[in-house]
Amino acid sequence: METYPHLFTAMQLGEQRFRNRIAFASMFTARACNGDVTPELITFYENRAAGGASLIVTEPLNVLRHAEVFGAQVRVYQRQSIDGLRQWADAVRKRDAGIIAQLQDTGRGDVRPRRKSFSLAPSSLADDLSWTMPHAMSTDEIATSRDDFVAAAETLQKAGFNGVEISSGHGHLYHQFLSPWSNHRNDAYGGERTNRIRVLFELVDGIRATCGDHFIIGIRLPGNDGLPGSIDWDEAGKIADALTRGCRLDYLNFVQGTQASTLYMHLPDMHMPRGTYADEIGRLRLHCNGVPVASTGRIVEPVQAETLLSSGKADFVMMGRTLLADPAWGIKAQQNRDGMIRKCVSGNNCWGEVVHHSKPLACDNNPRVARIDEVDWWPKRATSRRRLTIMGSGLAGLETAWIAAARGHEVTLFSQSGELGGKARLYASMPGCEAASSIFDYQIAAAQRAGVNFKLSHNASFDEIASTNPDAVVVATGGEMLWPVQLPAEWKEWGIIPDLWSLIADFGRMREDSGTAVLYDFDGTDVTYSAAQVLSHRFARVVIINPVECLARDEALVKRQAIYRRLLLRGVEAWPWSEPSPKTDLEQGSVVVRNIMSGRETAIEGVSLFTYATPRRPRDELVKPLKDAGYETHVIGDAYIPRSTMATVREAHDLGENLWAPSPNSTGN
Repeated sequence: METYPHLFTAMQLGEQRFRNRIAFASMFTARACNGDVTPELITFYENRAAGGASLIVTEPLNVLRHAEVFGAQVRVYQRQSIDGLRQWADAVRKRDAGIIAQLQDTGRGDVRPRRKSFSLAPSSLADDLSWTMPHAMSTDEIATSRDDFVAAAETLQKAGFNGVEISSGHGHLYHQFLSPWSNHRNDAYGGERTNRIRVLFELVDGIRATCGDHFIIGIRLPGNDGLPGSIDWDEAGKIADALTRGCRLDYLNFVQGTQASTLYMHLPDMHMPRGTYADEIGRLRLHCNGVPVASTGRIVEPVQAETLLSSGKADFVMMGRTLLADPAWGIKAQQNRDGMIRKCVSGNNCWGEVVHHSKPLACDNNPRVARIDEVDWWPKRATSRRRLTIMGSGLAGLETAWIAAARGHEVTLFSQSGELGGKARLYASMPGCEAASSIFDYQIAAAQRAGVNFKLSHNASFDEIASTNPDAVVVATGGEMLWPVQLPAEWKEWGIIPDLWSLIADFGRMREDSGTAVLYDFDGTDVTYSAAQVLSHRFARVVIINPVECLARDEALVKRQAIYRRLLLRGVEAWPWSEPSPKTDLEQGSVVVRNIMSGRETAIEGVSLFTYATPRRPRDELVKPLKDAGYETHVIGDAYIPRSTMATVREAHDLGENLWAPSPNSTGN
């Protein structure tokens, strides 16, 4: 009997049939170039199809000539682009999967802190995030945009695409028409619901008349955009009912949040439950008049997907980040290899890479994104066996260890702790952060499969390392937080102020306290703010002081919004442009805070705890002795230079793959 019979049952969308109910959701990859399809972009999507998804929905394609393109976006309105589009479609379809193109225009919306030079929208109302002021579309301009969308669909059909998905959520152009919040028109396209959805009726009818009944037309609709007087679950059901009664659609996909203070709802992070919106989408499905509905939102495990389908809450599942983390998710689920899936952490750093850093889409837990051999990759055996000794059992040490061992090398890993995972395990120990274990859970399972020799609770000395007679040593001993320079150095020796990592390790023994906890935030990551949440359950008052203009400054906007929301709900105070003053007197329970901009000082009284999260200093004391003794020594992770999880895992992955290889390559030889 098949493990997941509903998940691997064929799916019918309109007149087309697909081999299972796994769809890859639209994600912007930033792998196009000058508006054209590239080999790297094709490989990314082909990998998701080869890994088990029977339906691929592309990233948003640019179909309007006036649009101010966001990054490396594929253009469809130029006829010369059809050859690349055809190669794209052929690559996916040869993997026995269908490909659907998402058609989108963001209208006035932009997630970046800047004003667009030109945009169109239903009304002259500023965008809630970028404050872009759009041009209100005339009826002729609405018709022109509709015709451009229809022409794009026709081009895509000629290129071999199975259909299109119209993006009408996330605060994009058609969402702006649907919502009373952004549509203040008083003509045939505004006012009552029938008028607000008219643009979609006309667009669907135009595509259907041009492309025929066999061509798939899906719509991504807002389920709950979170804004007052806009679209909530009830209004979403009424819109879905009207659309599915009034025109022939082949599927619906509901998404949440919008280009405003609710953008965080768009990508539920690790602090939100798995299957975040599954119940609500299941109820919306009842208003769709039999049109198939996809469920989205933190579907991580195959058993989740199976349960959604078997309980009738969805007709198929649509996953983006999950299949980014492991394109072979479908293959592994079908082969009952769930334990070897690299699971999505739901940290949303992937979103930040493309939106804020203008880099190609990447993943914390998948360092091989878009490589030709990405799907279900396992290293090839090396031609000769060497001995490798690794110091440190964090993400860097574990990643190098399992890959080197899988290549056939004899790997010994020393861990100062009795548990593997390093700081990531501490992070995952906090409420709401459990998904952070996804990375080291996979690494440990892979290392055990590959035969890594673990030496736990070992603070390895130079002599112990030498006793392993290594051909190379990897130093992955991490880093330690710098002492705040504003405070007396002797306080560090007295041990009266713990750094945040030490404090997290003691959370289980911490009792409730009627005093105030002060956290000096010179870190800006989710670890710090998750710890502040924990403290808010232990202390009467929690104050975060940080030396820049806001919390989570370097985090992606969807993460920053979610962080602020969680902290505000817990009553945590944030003091920007602030640092501890040397006038602090902890014996009297007084922390003096200096405003960096004004120089004014304010005392926080009744302080029971002061802790700090600061930049990390590499712990690399053994590097020089090892090199002086002639050992081939590699320093990775925070032991070399503190950096993001994504960068650390990628660096360690490449080292494990290329150690003693004839030349750096991506084949594992």
